[in-house]
Amino acid sequence: MRRFVSAVLSIISLLVALGAVAAAQTQITIGASTSGTIQFSGAGQTQVALVGSCGQTNCVQGYGYLAAQAGTYDMWITGNNPLVSATANPSVYAVNMNGGTLNFSFAIGQSSFTGTIQLTTLKDGTIAPQFLGSLTVLNSSGIFASLWSAGNVVPLDFTVTLPQGSALVDQVVAGTAGSTSGTLSSGEILAVTAPEPTSIALIGSGLLAVGGVLKRRMRK
Repeated sequence: MRRFVSAVLSIISLLVALGAVAAAQTQITIGASTSGTIQFSGAGQTQVALVGSCGQTNCVQGYGYLAAQAGTYDMWITGNNPLVSATANPSVYAVNMNGGTLNFSFAIGQSSFTGTIQLTTLKDGTIAPQFLGSLTVLNSSGIFASLWSAGNVVPLDFTVTLPQGSALVDQVVAGTAGSTSGTLSSGEILAVTAPEPTSIALIGSGLLAVGGVLKRRMRK
C-alpha cells in the first residue's frame, strides 16, 4: 500500500511540474521596449500615443519570449490614437480605440505572429499603469501555429513604466499635468490553450495535498 501511495504521489508531482512548464509555453511574454515610448497627453479624454519608429511610425519595439525562445516585437498605431477617459472607479479608466488600430507583430527566426489589439481598460494610480484588452490573431506560423490560429481572440495586458517622479496618468486626465510618458516594461499574450495547463497544475496540486494527508495517516 505504501508503495502504491508513493507511486501516486510521484505521478501527481510530475503532473504539477508538466502543468507549470506547459503554462510557461502557452503565452508570449512581452519584454521591455528597447526603442520608442508611450505618451499620455491632454485632459479629460487623454490621448495615448506611441512615440518612435521601427520600420513603422508611431511604434515601440523590444524583445519578447515564447518559453525560452527569444525574438523581437513591434507595436504600432495606424489611424487615430486611442483615448483614455475616467470611470466611476478611481484610477480605473476606459480605453476608446477612437477608430485607430493598434498592431502587433512578433518574430522568432522564421516563425511569425501578427495581430491587432483592442484595449479596454487602463489601471493607474502608480508609476506603472497597466493596459488590459485582447488581441485578434491575424497570422501565426512556425512555432506559433500550434498555439494560435487566425481569428483567435486572446487576452492581452502590458504595463508602462513611468520614470520616478513623473506625473501619473491620473494627473494628466484630471488636467493637473500636461503629459507624461514611459516605456513598455512587460506584458503577456495568452494562447487559446492557456487554461488547460493551469487547470492541470491546480488539480495536481490538490491531489498532491490529498496524497500527503493519506501518507501521514498511514504512518500513524
